[in-house]
Amino acid sequence: MEITIPGNDFFKFVEENINEDISKLRLKFHNKNTAFNLPLALIQIECRKKCVHKIPSFISNKLALFPDVVASEQASHEAVANYHSALAQGYERILDMTAGLGIDSMAFAKNGNHVVSCELNDNKAACLDYNRRVFNLNSLKVENIDSIAYLKETDNFFDMIFIDPARRGEGNSRVYNFKDCQPDIIQNIDLLLSKSKSVMIKASPLLDISQTLKDIPHVKSIRAISVHGECKEILIEASALQGLNTDTDILAEAIDLANDSSINSKFSYLINPLKKSIDKNEDYSKKLYANIENIETGNYLYEPNATMMKLAPWKELSLRFPSLKKFSDSTHLFVSEELFPDFPGRKLLITDIPDKRKLKNLKGACLNVVTRNYPMSADNLRKKLNLKEGSDDFLYAGKIKSSTVLILATRIQ
Repeated sequence: MEITIPGNDFFKFVEENINEDISKLRLKFHNKNTAFNLPLALIQIECRKKCVHKIPSFISNKLALFPDVVASEQASHEAVANYHSALAQGYERILDMTAGLGIDSMAFAKNGNHVVSCELNDNKAACLDYNRRVFNLNSLKVENIDSIAYLKETDNFFDMIFIDPARRGEGNSRVYNFKDCQPDIIQNIDLLLSKSKSVMIKASPLLDISQTLKDIPHVKSIRAISVHGECKEILIEASALQGLNTDTDILAEAIDLANDSSINSKFSYLINPLKKSIDKNEDYSKKLYANIENIETGNYLYEPNATMMKLAPWKELSLRFPSLKKFSDSTHLFVSEELFPDFPGRKLLITDIPDKRKLKNLKGACLNVVTRNYPMSADNLRKKLNLKEGSDDFLYAGKIKSSTVLILATRIQ
């Protein structure tokens, strides 16, 4: 497991051409001899462009290397990796079973954890070992080995095992459920639980949570994690110290992070698989639903963020904010006479309920258009009304019971 360390010419070329078009660079240097590894240098330029907002601390170091483009695409967002490391606070030994570029491994090591980082791919493992030295992370050890084989052979016991199983199937197709990922979490979960106090499994935002609770025993928590409203992952935590899913409350959290890893919003509640599921299909009492009379100027409109949409804790949300009323089972918008500054999502003040005449007068106005359970897409509604994209002003279209409603509202910062 070795990597040829590039020289000054290599890094100078990357720095000088960081803003150049990658296709034009390939054409310009086609069949030309250079004193450095040109294909690898072009990979650095391409990856750094892709990751300028995703992993800014990593690319701020001019000596950091990407093994390939795929590694940059699959790397954790820096804010999410830092959140993972915060969850590991107090742990001493961590195993990262599927390191890739190693953003999570390095976040753990920067946080003071002793990390063993497994990576099966020779090139990625060598690159991570190089990067750990560049970042002076002496508490990070890279193992170029299959992580399941490593776990079976090692006598080490870890405070936490972190795993982000590969979500690519045959023909490079995307897969989402654990039974289709590599390594097979379901088949090996007993091994993981026997080798650690806690197992953290990073999964696709499209993961079927209900099926996961059936497939993974001893689930302790389920977190849906987003960065500035974009859902990045579902994080499953399991522990042999936790009771079986059939008789124990499980912590569920919808978390939205800022780019600096601070928490924009967090909504926490408990679920219990034995009890009636709290989700979008549960019957509500009539008082939890809105009537058309609740939609009036001066009231507040609420749109849940992406992680709330994933977990769908609608009853819990209404219990947390008693005056909140949901539009309908299938229209995930809420209204209230009260302003809730800590609502996990977009908060807006209703400014008007436009009739047909007012809608015609909106022609050319700058408005963000949002449709929820409405018989027309946002794009088609925007075109029909001849609207332009806006910033803080919105037109919402949805349904309350069987009635459609259009609402003009302005975002509350």
